[in-house]
Parts: sequence; structure tokens; C-alpha cells
Amino acid sequence: MANQRVLVTGAGRGIGRAIALICSQEGAKVAITSRTKSELEETASQHAQACSDADGDEHAYPMSMHVADVTSVLEVEEIVQSIVKKWGGIDILINNAGGSQKTKGPLETLSSDDLRSILDLNVVGVHAVTSAVIRQAMLPAGSGKIINISSRAGKVGLPNYSHYCASKFALEGMSAALAEEVKDKGIEVNTLSPGMVNTQSFPKPDGKKGVRSAESVGDSLFALLDGGVTGHYIHADELDEARARGLDDSVALKPIREALFSA
Repeated sequence: MANQRVLVTGAGRGIGRAIALICSQEGAKVAITSRTKSELEETASQHAQACSDADGDEHAYPMSMHVADVTSVLEVEEIVQSIVKKWGGIDILINNAGGSQKTKGPLETLSSDDLRSILDLNVVGVHAVTSAVIRQAMLPAGSGKIINISSRAGKVGLPNYSHYCASKFALEGMSAALAEEVKDKGIEVNTLSPGMVNTQSFPKPDGKKGVRSAESVGDSLFALLDGGVTGHYIHADELDEARARGLDDSVALKPIREALFSA
């Protein structure tokens, strides 16, 4: 990833932080965003420490902090503009910012206002950032890679999680549509489901089977970045299974778009 310019949203903690640090370790210039300045500072601190531990210069692998709320179109437009002005463009966008369902329960017991809130963050926020990056950086460059952090909940209905499922199904649909729109413009659009990662938004009990580290998402990230595909979905657990069977990574890359029925 040497000299690649990467924007990671929701990079103040958890999966977003892990992705930002992984990209930086691979030589990329990384812009990180979050609503919370202190969390961004912690990510930047870990970046500096990693460079020090590797006897490297953190300035050789720049990390740029941008406090912003992805649901604010004005803030998003401003930070994207500042990154493009500073680095000349954005090669890779990782839309990680998102949230969980406020209340778990049957659909009829849930608040419609809560549904609007999660759609605003998990879908509209992704649209705002992606739109700005495409217009300001990727279309002018005629190239780019976009990875939207999704979930198994965007593929299957989970009881008592109708709001979260709705947001992730919408994200998958938007990603598939965008992939079709820009496939002839040098831009790849894919989604990544990280599996069961223990994060602040989605805490997991100690010892729960199948829980994985945020850092383990890196394998799926690079499978998509190096895969040369667009309009595809990868689940971290399925990539692990493919590798365990001695299969090529491409087996775990599945089209989001459902194949048409044929007799």
C-alpha cells in the first residue's frame, strides 16, 4: 500500500482503528475520522508507537486526523476537501463508521425514530462520505477502491434485530448499485463482513466461540483490495474456511447481486 491515500471513517476505536493501523503499517497515508477527538488521538498515538517499535519515522507514514460526524454532509464535504487538498486525492475509502441497534426486541416493540437514527448513520452517512470522495477524488482520477464494512445481518434476517438488519441490507443494496454505476470508471465497490469482533458497539462475552480480533479483518481487507473484483461481498469467517480447505481466496468473494433464475 506504499503511498496509497486511504480514508477510514469511524477510526477512533475497534475495527476502524485496526484497519487504519494496518494500512499505515503497509505504507499508506491514512486519514482517520471520528466524532470523538480523544479516540482519534489514541489511534494516532498507537500509530506513532508502532512506528517507534519498528524503528521507523511516523512522519514517513503520515496519519491525518479529522473530527467529523458522517451524518453531517457539510462536515463530510469539508474533511474530504481538506484531505484531497493535502494529499492530492484519495485512492481507497473504507466506510467503517456505523452503529448498533439501540434496543433489541420484536419489530412491533421498537421505535420508528430509532430506525431513522440507525439508517442515518449506517446508510445515509456512508452515502455522504462516498458521494464526496467519488466526486472530489475518484472520478477526477479515474480510479479508486471503496470498501463498506457490512455484516452478516445484511444477508440474513436476525430475530429482534430488524433495525440493524434493515440498515445493513440497505448498505448491501447501495453498494451493489454503486458498483454497477462506476464499474466502467475505474472504481471498485465491495463490502466486508468482519464477523464476531468484540467492540464497544457490539460487546461479546468472554470465551464466546467464534469471536475474533479486530486486527484479523486485515486478511479480508486485502483479499478485496487485491482481488480485482467489484460488487462483491466477503465474510471474514468464510475466508478463513476457504483457506483452511486449501482453496483460493477468490472462492470467498461472492457477488452481492443475486444470479437471475434460470430453468
